[in-house]
Amino acid sequence: MNRVAAKSPYSFSEKLKMALWWFSEAIFFRPSLHKMNFWRCFILRLFGAHVGKNTFINSKAKIWFPWNLSIGDNSGIGFDALIYNLDLVTIGDWATISQRAHINTGSHDYNNPEFTLLTRPVKIGDGVFVGADTYIGWGTKIGERAVIGARSVVISDIPERVVAVGHPCKVIRELD
Repeated sequence: MNRVAAKSPYSFSEKLKMALWWFSEAIFFRPSLHKMNFWRCFILRLFGAHVGKNTFINSKAKIWFPWNLSIGDNSGIGFDALIYNLDLVTIGDWATISQRAHINTGSHDYNNPEFTLLTRPVKIGDGVFVGADTYIGWGTKIGERAVIGARSVVISDIPERVVAVGHPCKVIRELD
């Protein structure tokens, strides 16, 4: 089957906004020192992110579109975490997104010859811990106080107050 080049889903003004963010991220966000978290949060807020109080964002975290990020109070995003937020990513209070975690809100319609972009939001509840190298797929919800084990692949909703691990991620026990 021959693929047709897909038309960009973004307007010129949206592309300009993205370019301005990527420039600002490269010049001001990523080179900032570890203790300059206030600066990184300030820059994210300038670009439309909702960033709660006492939240830590590592300078090596990659956030594609800050205007599609909402993160609550006392939460954190670790180094080399990738937030590919073509759609809204909501992270609750007291949540931890560990190093090298990958949150993805986009995919493509492989049945369409134009391979059109599809997006669905991701919601991570209050008190969730996402282990290192975890992949969280588009359209998923992780319930409050859930623990997702390292290197898990979350492709369906995870209920609250459970420990879930594996590929695909499955609940292995409930929490008190």
